[in-house]
Amino acid sequence: MDHQDGQRSEPAESGPVDGGPDEDRLFSEANAWHFRLQSDDVRPAERAAFAEWLARSPAHAHAWAGLQTLLHDLREPARAAYAESRIAPPRRPAAAGVRRLAAAMTILLVVGGLGVWHGPTLYQNAVADQVTSTGQRRTLTLPDGSTVDMNGDTALAFDYRDGERRVQILRGEAWFRVTRDPDHPFVVDGGAGAARVLGTQFSVRRKDDRTTVTVGEGLVEVVAHRNADGNAPWPDSVRLRPGESAEADANGLTGPRAVDPAVAFAWRQGQIVFRQQPLASVIATLNRQWPGRVILLNDEAAERVVSGVFALDRPDAVIDALERGLGMRATRITPYLTLLR
Repeated sequence: MDHQDGQRSEPAESGPVDGGPDEDRLFSEANAWHFRLQSDDVRPAERAAFAEWLARSPAHAHAWAGLQTLLHDLREPARAAYAESRIAPPRRPAAAGVRRLAAAMTILLVVGGLGVWHGPTLYQNAVADQVTSTGQRRTLTLPDGSTVDMNGDTALAFDYRDGERRVQILRGEAWFRVTRDPDHPFVVDGGAGAARVLGTQFSVRRKDDRTTVTVGEGLVEVVAHRNADGNAPWPDSVRLRPGESAEADANGLTGPRAVDPAVAFAWRQGQIVFRQQPLASVIATLNRQWPGRVILLNDEAAERVVSGVFALDRPDAVIDALERGLGMRATRITPYLTLLR
């Protein structure tokens, strides 16, 4: 899990391999290295550490080669196996085989090997000026003195030319503390809508084709972008006050509506807050905040409500609470895959 400064722990080292559990451990390390090397913020020192890990012994190289073979051979079977696991009772094949199939599925699902999320993310990262990976948070100071807190899995592009103060949020969520400048409005474009301010504090979240603006201090004008036919959705704009939120999508603007700042901005304090939220929504939120995936295999539990306040750097505490509070059972396949039944 990333902390505030974006630092990560390297995969644990291991000694010589004699087969059995040690071989499984090396395979898990290879899995962790593959996941880390796919990240957008991997550091040169980490690449050097991986090269050292790979050259440490023939067993390390063998584990890496075995993982790459599985990725090649199981791309389609992994997709089919996951689909079948949601409707059929689990069988009991050899434990090592289960672990390795699940590890391969982890990488395919999380890194984007199935092609579901990877394409748009690559494009967004290519055009962005600042990017955070899942679970990472970062604070930036802009040329005008304004500051930006980026949540995990967020991509931003900046345009400060010709006296403009414009930010494009390509995906994710960010909090803005804007330096007041009456002559140069500060605009955050979130796709379906844009927030326009002179000086205030607010957040903008962009997910798919929906843009959500929430105000912490001051006034924010939210403007819906016009449809492709040139007609403006109704209403065309709305003004938000502290503790209010609005959403823009293809159908126009909705809001203002009252929000609880303690919930909406909890991520800035390293917390995550759930108040009577469906379990499916909770899991979707967790997957935006942490590396890896939590997969719910019990569809009947998706609408069960969850309340609680948790630390973002303690994912195991959230899973433990779900097990105790809802009677769920968690199976941790690797550090990057948890199955919840």
